[in-house]
Amino acid sequence: MTTVGPLNLTRHYWQCRCGAEGAYAADAVIGLTQRFSTVLQKHCCRLAADVSFAKTREHLRELLGVKLAPETARQLVGTHGRAMTTFQPQDHATAQTFRQTPGEIELAIDAGKVNTREEGWKDLKIAVISKREAGTAVSPEPWQDDERLPPAGAVVSFAMIAKSKVFRRRWGPSLRQLGVAQWSSVHALGDGASWIWESVNRVLPGCRETLDIYHASERLSLCAQRIFGQGTDEARAAFERGRDVLLREGWGGVCVWVSELLSVETLEERTRRQKATEKLLGYFAKHTNRLAYRDRLARGQAIGSGAVEGQAKTLGLRLKARGARWLKKNVRPMASLVCVRNSIQWQAYWSLAA
Repeated sequence: MTTVGPLNLTRHYWQCRCGAEGAYAADAVIGLTQRFSTVLQKHCCRLAADVSFAKTREHLRELLGVKLAPETARQLVGTHGRAMTTFQPQDHATAQTFRQTPGEIELAIDAGKVNTREEGWKDLKIAVISKREAGTAVSPEPWQDDERLPPAGAVVSFAMIAKSKVFRRRWGPSLRQLGVAQWSSVHALGDGASWIWESVNRVLPGCRETLDIYHASERLSLCAQRIFGQGTDEARAAFERGRDVLLREGWGGVCVWVSELLSVETLEERTRRQKATEKLLGYFAKHTNRLAYRDRLARGQAIGSGAVEGQAKTLGLRLKARGARWLKKNVRPMASLVCVRNSIQWQAYWSLAA
């Protein structure tokens, strides 16, 4: 089966008289090592990384005139997904490209959800390793992260259902494979989840750490809304003030903002506000060394974990499609397929598969 439909070929089968297994001698030369051509397999995997197997079958039929059963597509894609799981940590071509790409090494960590047949919803832990050149140096105000940073020059990602202590074992070997000699050259980004930073401190001691500015901003916004009411002008103004001092002064700025919020005359109002500010201080107190936003902005470096957030959404769109439930053994191969499909490893994999 090829991208132009089925081809019927006649060729000679050769077998030794000694009884050894024979072969079609021309198969390796013309690329007939499997029932499907490599190009058709590549198109099938490309589609299946984005849409369901039924939709993959439909697109292949409508665009190429090729008819595959959904189960055939599932098996074909599963085979390549498992191969990609093995291929990723052994991909020397991508590693060479990554080493030659200029920029700061970023490791962004997050987790999504996937519905399994055996245990219901499980955490799918995700890591994105990228290299990005410095963007425009800016001051904390005005600040728009999406506009000042160039796209990453090289991106590698992987995901799996695993406990944090199992998942983090992959970080060090992956970074070394990509040419990282010292952890101090790595910039780790993530939200406030404790498992992320416990893993970073254990596996990558000495690396630079940044609490994702968007999650930090959400905490400021929630605190302002608890005090001034959701959607009010007062809440919006308080949030903007809080984000400004956070970007400028980090943990010290959070303390300044809380002090301003509690600077009210009545004891009753101050007590009411303390309930919100205590939660805020408890959150940021765990990340005091991860709030150097002003310095990173001045160097044109990232302060948000958008790379892994985007990958989590991409994986979620495929793995959390309506009604989708996965056997646990099939989650990692499918996640590997999606990760390879959306990184520089895609061409490297198919150059070997051709």
